[in-house]
Order: sequence, then C-alpha cells, then structure tokens
Amino acid sequence: MQNQNNPVPRLLKFRADYLAIDPVGKKFAVSEPSENRYLPNNPAKFSENLLQLIWRNGLYESGDLKTTRGLALKVISPGRLNRSAGPDFKNALFMIGGEEIRGHVEIHKDSKEWFEHGHNSSHSYNNTVLHVFARKRDETPPAKTAAGKELPELEIGLYLRHRVETLYEELETVKNPVSGRTMTSAPCGKIMSTFGSEALGNLLDLIGDGRMLMKSNRVMDRLENADPENTLYEMVFESMGHSMFNEQFGTIARNAGFLKLAETAEKNPGVPANICAQSIYLKLAGILDQSGNQTKVEFVDLLKRVKIGAIEPLFASKEWRQAGCRPANFPERRLAALSHIAERGLGGNSISDFFDKVLANLGTDAPPSETRTACKKLMGCFTDISDSFWDLHYSLFSPVKKPKKLIGKDKAISIVTDCLIPFHLAHCRAKSDTVTEHKLVMIFKSLPPPAASGITDYMARNMLGEKRVVAKPLRRQQALLQLYKDFCHRAPADCASCAFVEYLRALNR
Repeated sequence: MQNQNNPVPRLLKFRADYLAIDPVGKKFAVSEPSENRYLPNNPAKFSENLLQLIWRNGLYESGDLKTTRGLALKVISPGRLNRSAGPDFKNALFMIGGEEIRGHVEIHKDSKEWFEHGHNSSHSYNNTVLHVFARKRDETPPAKTAAGKELPELEIGLYLRHRVETLYEELETVKNPVSGRTMTSAPCGKIMSTFGSEALGNLLDLIGDGRMLMKSNRVMDRLENADPENTLYEMVFESMGHSMFNEQFGTIARNAGFLKLAETAEKNPGVPANICAQSIYLKLAGILDQSGNQTKVEFVDLLKRVKIGAIEPLFASKEWRQAGCRPANFPERRLAALSHIAERGLGGNSISDFFDKVLANLGTDAPPSETRTACKKLMGCFTDISDSFWDLHYSLFSPVKKPKKLIGKDKAISIVTDCLIPFHLAHCRAKSDTVTEHKLVMIFKSLPPPAASGITDYMARNMLGEKRVVAKPLRRQQALLQLYKDFCHRAPADCASCAFVEYLRALNR
C-alpha cells in the first residue's frame, strides 16, 4: 500500500505522442486492420521480408498447393534462410507433380521481380528450383534461369491462411523464428544507432504506449454497444483462440455468454459450472458431436449428459485445422481453460474483479518489486488454471504422458497485455481515473516479456543492432510489433518511402 509519509508521486499516463506523428509536415495515420483482404491492393505494402517469414513458418494453406502450371506442390522443407547473396532459401525439399525436388527458392512480392532483379541472367540463381511470389502479373512470362531452365512457380498469395494483418499477429508468437535477412544498411537502423540508450528507450516507450492506446480505443468502440463483462469475456476468448481460431472463439463467446451459462448451471444442479460451460463450448464448436465413433470415455459421457438445451454446432471439423498448432494449444484445451475462467465469473470472482483487487492493493508509489509481484498474481490467475481431465489430454481422445498446463506464461502475458490492460484503460479514460491509469502504466512497464517472436527478433536486429538489449522490456517489444505493423511490412523493400525514417531524421536534427 502507499506510504502515507511520502508525497503522492507524479501520476503516470499512457502517452499519445506516437498517434500524432507528423514527420517533416507529412501527415499519416498509424495502421488499423484493413477490411477483409488477404493482400493489400498496393503491392508496396507487402514487403518481401514478411513473405519470407510466411514461407519459412508455413503460414499458408498447404493442403492443396498448385504451381501456376497446375501441378500439385507439397512442401516437405522450406529450406534454410540464406543471409547472404543468392536465392532466399537454400536446400528446400518438395514434391512437384509427384517428383521429389531439392534446391533453392527465390521469393518476391511480384512475379515480374525475377526479371527486374536480373536473376534470369545471373548464374548465382541457376540452382533455383522454385520461384515463389505474392502476385502473378498476367504479362510476366515464366521465370527462367541463366541456363535457360523454366522454373515452377507458386503464387502463394492465393493460399494465405489469413489476411496480412492477421498473419502479422500470428507471426508475433512464432517461437524460435528464422526471421528475414538482417538489413545492416536499413536507414532507420543507421539513424537509431546514433541515439543514446536512454533516448532510444524513451522513443520505444512512447510507441509502446501508442500501441496500448490503440487497443484501448478499440475496446471503447466495442463497449458502445455491449455489456462490459461480456465484452471482456469475448476479448479473452479471441486472445485464447489467437490468429488461427480467434474468429471461431469469438463466435462461441457471443453464443455462450454469461446469461446462457448461468441458465445452464441452474438446470444442472450438482454439476460444476466449468463442466456445463465445456459442454456448451464443445457442442457449439462441433467437437463434442465428432466423438460418436470413438472409444468410450467417461468424461465425454459426462459432457453429453449436461442439459444444455437445443444447441446446434456452429462449425465443422474442417474449420478447426490444426496444422501448425502445437497439441498443447489445441482448441479443446483452450476452451476447457476458458470454462474455468467463466466459472469464476459466475461465482462472483471474474477476472475483471480480480484485476481490480490487484490494482487496489498496489500503491501508486509501490517499489518495482511490489509491482512485479502484482504482475505475477495477474499471470497466475491464468497459469494456475488446472483441470483433472485436460491437464492429461490434448483432445477428448488423446491422452498425454505428462501433465500439461492449460495456459502457459506467454499466453498469460498476452491476455493481460491485450485484454485486461486495454479494457481497464478504456474505463479509466471514460471516468478520468488518473490514479488507476497510473497503476496500469506501472503494470505495463513491469510485465515480463514473452519469448522472442519472428517479428520482434527481426525488428531488434534490423533497427537496433548492437543496442537491441534496450528493447527487452515488454513495453518496448510492443513498440517493435507496432512499428513493423505500421511501416516495415508496408514500405517497399528499400525503405525509400518510409515515413518513420523521415520522422527519425526530424528527431535527429
């Protein structure tokens, strides 16, 4: 609690400077997701390094790939990222038309860039066996090597798993990434190398604050037409579904709100509320109905005996494609974890209430150690969730050898960062509650960073170089994610028209 003998410190707030950047009189707005499009209309907004990350991490629908000539293509290995001159990926392995092929892969935004970059006359590309690009231009002939060999080509833009903005979010959590090439000559990196560590940290803090304010603004929009508790409930669902299943999870949340859960619990006296919730969630997901021909499992029978009323599945099995999803993160396990969160809410101890209690017990002048303890309590609200069945199962019929946590540390950090802080910040701003906002900033500054992702690794190396340790805190990791979203995957590969570079130049004058 706050020490009454000390004066009240100057209250912190989330600063909005980043939202109003006006580099050299050139107005621009920071990004928000585009409307339902997988590739932006302007090819300059789809950078080659993002495409490399998508290729390397398999963020495309791989089940029915075909070359531009109509031959079936199966990627066995995307190859090793080449960090020097020559094709982008070395020693890839795939099947084309039933034939196994090994060799190098070159990646472009546009099919015509094979010729514009002179690869057709460079012997360094003679061992290339596949040309991958986001878009095919009708007037562009098939790629050929200097030896005259025509290459099979893949228009990967036709197979993207989600729109570009969602793919970017998915890349945020890729573990042990192999990121795009380090651009040692990137103009932003050159300029930022002249900044001292303190100035660099302050800049990243500003951008991290801007990202949090954008999240909070989106919460405010949602709250205009929705109940606050159900809004947070839906946000947590979407976060747990992440980019692979966030739309499905959001739909389930909207069809199984607290009122529906309370009614079901009342109809099933003696049945734990989390079991009632799981029965509804898995029924809506279409997962419970898929268990008919499987080996008899007592837990499945328990779920099916719950009286949930007339509920029809919202999804088919094909909408739960699990390629690229770690078994520990299968949707069934995530929904089970959410059932325990919902049970707490029905019992009068919602995650919003718990967050309020943690903030109430945190003094405005609390030392860093106390703030870190508060962060651990918030994360423990999720990492401590346990279920006697799901701790030992990947799915209804897939047991595991050792217990697996339903929610890990990184996902807990994500929920606090993407849901709880922006949700409560929206309320603070609506009520001009500066004290609570101060505490939210304290939490934001003290949360531990998650494991490195493809985006943060790439940005730290390209922008910060030897000073990348400055970006270690979560607040600054959030800044790197926002910079990538706003600029790096939108600007052409040579960064020539990047407004952020102009802004940095203005700062450096």
